[in-house]
Amino acid sequence: MTAVAEYAAPALVDRVQTVFTAEVVETRGLLARIAVLLNPYDVRELSLCLDRGELRIVVEGNGFDAGRVAARLDKIVGVLDVTYS
Repeated sequence: MTAVAEYAAPALVDRVQTVFTAEVVETRGLLARIAVLLNPYDVRELSLCLDRGELRIVVEGNGFDAGRVAARLDKIVGVLDVTYS
């Protein structure tokens, strides 16, 4: 059984998107902390797969420092090994 919490906003053509992926070890309150952290960004997808322990976030647009966002995500308790592409 796969448990996935997911939100996907409508996609627009020809937009820059940055995809963040992280391993998660704790889920209680995790999405609330992430939502607060990502408030100023145009989040198009936020999904959490409990079976794989993986968080996926798609942020649309450019003009922000993806490395800085990844570093902030990495400081959230329960989030490990944040990558982005």
